[in-house]
Amino acid sequence: MSNATSATLPLHMYIRPLIVEDEEEVSKLEAVCFPPNERAPSATIDFRLKNCPELCSGLFIRDFDEDTKEVKSETLIGHILGTKISTAYITLDSMKLVNDEASGTIAIHSVVIDPKFQKKNLATLMLTDYIQKLSNQEVGSKIVIIVHEYLIPFYERVGFKVIAENTNVSKDPDFARSKWIDMERELVKEEYEA
Repeated sequence: MSNATSATLPLHMYIRPLIVEDEEEVSKLEAVCFPPNERAPSATIDFRLKNCPELCSGLFIRDFDEDTKEVKSETLIGHILGTKISTAYITLDSMKLVNDEASGTIAIHSVVIDPKFQKKNLATLMLTDYIQKLSNQEVGSKIVIIVHEYLIPFYERVGFKVIAENTNVSKDPDFARSKWIDMERELVKEEYEA
C-alpha cells in the first residue's frame, strides 16, 4: 500500500460481527450504497442479524475519550451481510428470509463501504478478514456471491472465480436491469506450523 493511501486511512478501525442493535446503521449504509432495487429491506437485515450474526461483519471507526481512553462511539463504515443457502448459487428465493444452518454454502448478499471511505482498499481488508475468519472457523465449504460484471476483477483479487451468468436473478424485473454473474470461493482452513 502506498504512503498516500495509508496516510488517508481512518484511525481506530475495528472489524466485528454485526448485532441486532446495528440494524439501523446497516440500513442507512445500504440506502447510501445501493439503488432501491438492490438494497436489503430492514426486515431482511433484521432477520440476518438475528439468525446468522456470525455471517454478518461490520467495519467500524471508534472514537475514544481522550481522558479515559474508553470508546465513546462507533461508526459503521462498511459491512458484509451473509446467510447460508441450500442452493449451489444465489437465487431469488435465497435472498429472502432464509438461513439454512445445515448448508456449507455461504451467500454474501452485500459488501459495502461508505462512499466517504471508498478507494482506500477497505473493502478488500474487510472481505479478506471475513474470508479468513470463516475459513478458520470452518462454518462452511464455500462462499458464493452475485456481482455486476464491472466488479469481477475486484472479487477475483480476493480469490473468487467466475462461474456463469446468474439467470435466476435476472427473472426478477428489479434485478433484470443489469447482468449478474455468479462467483464462488472455496473456504480452506489455514494450517500453521508450530
